[in-house]
Amino acid sequence: MQGVITRRLAGLGVAAGLAATVVGGSVAVFAAGGPGEHLRPIDGAELLVELTQAQDSVLWVSMAGPVSTVRSLGWPVDDGVHELGGALVIERPADPSAGVVDIDEPPMSVQFTLGD
Repeated sequence: MQGVITRRLAGLGVAAGLAATVVGGSVAVFAAGGPGEHLRPIDGAELLVELTQAQDSVLWVSMAGPVSTVRSLGWPVDDGVHELGGALVIERPADPSAGVVDIDEPPMSVQFTLGD
């Protein structure tokens, strides 16, 4: 059980680290504390992007300019041999001001990069 907790905390650290390494433009990161939990804004992300989460999708509206990239990370899953994890990257969304990210399960994190 402790291994699961370590992986969850490491995942949140990865999401926060991704936000810190992006140069140019603003980044809004939302992360969940555990599988099945709702995403929560990190460091004022709610001021940049409004997020509504359903069971298998995330509706977002940018309040601070066009979104250039949306990244979603899933929770790691261990199949007994390999540790697997899902990810989705949307570059240049069709509508940079709002959209829907369809996912199969509640994600570990969603990151929005704003700017051109």
